[in-house]
Amino acid sequence: MTWLTTTGTAGGSFAPTEAADYFFDRLAAMSVGLESGFRRVPTLAARLAIPRVLADGVANWTAEGAEITPTDPNADVVTATPRKLAALTYASNELVSDSNPEAQNVLAENLARAVALKLDKSFYEGTGTAPEIRGLKNQSGIQTVSMGANGAALTTLDPFADALGLLAEADAEGTAIVMHPRNWRAISKIKEATGSNKPVITDGAGSPTEGPRRSIYGVPVWLTSQLAVNETQGSASTANSIYVYQADQVVAVIRKDTTVDVDTSAAFSSDRTAVRVTLRADLVLPNPAAVVRILGVIP
Repeated sequence: MTWLTTTGTAGGSFAPTEAADYFFDRLAAMSVGLESGFRRVPTLAARLAIPRVLADGVANWTAEGAEITPTDPNADVVTATPRKLAALTYASNELVSDSNPEAQNVLAENLARAVALKLDKSFYEGTGTAPEIRGLKNQSGIQTVSMGANGAALTTLDPFADALGLLAEADAEGTAIVMHPRNWRAISKIKEATGSNKPVITDGAGSPTEGPRRSIYGVPVWLTSQLAVNETQGSASTANSIYVYQADQVVAVIRKDTTVDVDTSAAFSSDRTAVRVTLRADLVLPNPAAVVRILGVIP
């Protein structure tokens, strides 16, 4: 990973070389997609071809001494083209030149959060129109569960049972569920029976050093506010999508990780330092059937 390039001396104290891994770790921890288990593939190339098997070879019972009928698995490749995600901010030279790690972390955390949030939005909803990457919503071949012609609110866990069932039928396993926080709020209010005050699902308790664990049918749930809540489903215009997938079948191709460039001359007249963050990444699905989109979820 390339950490920083500096012009002047103040930038050197902003982020010492050993902080490089720390910054990317912070970014990754803030990205729901990466935290949910996307397979990360590093590359130094402008494009990366990833092979995928479309259909397995065929096995047949064969008599002793008889010729074995050969079959070839059907395969092709998907090509990842990492594209640039960038952020630019200015910081006062008082902050940048402060050797106190806490002061440096304020800016590092702000930049990591900005990049992570945009990265997540694109992982799930990217259009694929350059320079934006193509997210899960717009990948061809993924499976879907519809909440109905005009959408519907979550009143049972049936859509998740359907999604997990579709994955199993495709020889995939649901390992992650990603939804908007408003969806979890609605699910938390579902009761076991009419008139009951007992919820169907609650946040599970982790160890004393962990926060609450969210899961549905044993599959971890991740929340992100980056999912749009203005999708159209028939007459509904306030719908959103939920994604259920086998995380290691979603490949995040990262080129050169994150680069942070610091320049103390860009805003010389205002005594500020410019800090630029760039990340090159793409998302590909070797097995699109390992992703299910539950669409048309309304409040």
